[in-house]
Amino acid sequence: MEPCSPSQRENPAVSRLGLDLAVLATLLAVLGLGALAYGLRARSTVAWVGALLLATSALFVGQAVRLGRLPPQNPVPATPQSVRTGQRLYQQHCQVCHGPEGRGDGPAAATLRPRPADLRRTARFPDSLLFLRITEGLPGTAMPAFRDTLTEEERWHVVNYLRRLTE
Repeated sequence: MEPCSPSQRENPAVSRLGLDLAVLATLLAVLGLGALAYGLRARSTVAWVGALLLATSALFVGQAVRLGRLPPQNPVPATPQSVRTGQRLYQQHCQVCHGPEGRGDGPAAATLRPRPADLRRTARFPDSLLFLRITEGLPGTAMPAFRDTLTEEERWHVVNYLRRLTE
């Protein structure tokens, strides 16, 4: 897979999401520094809140950077073969939690907190964000990372299949 060209990087949805994450990270960092400085002087638990805000801001910065490195659109064409491959991979790895139609109602869903996402609602997300979620999983949920399980191309095939679920 070739890296994306500068014109591909100018996808408004990805640019906007990256900008939103950067603004949020900056806001959290400023609040965190203020709380940390105040908390250290007052020797209160506010210092812990400040440290937590700073750590959280680092997560958002990392997410914005990772998102910016991905092509905004799927580099694997959504051919019938790609969609079939994505469907097979989805059935093998995702269906147990997300269900056969992506509703978040698979056999394992009732035991998971939070419940698996309804993938039919992913139409508004850019391909790169779906790819990132498949690749890295979702912290705080049962959604595992598939970086070591599926190849990069296979993960893009799954994105192509998810697009068919939302049509």
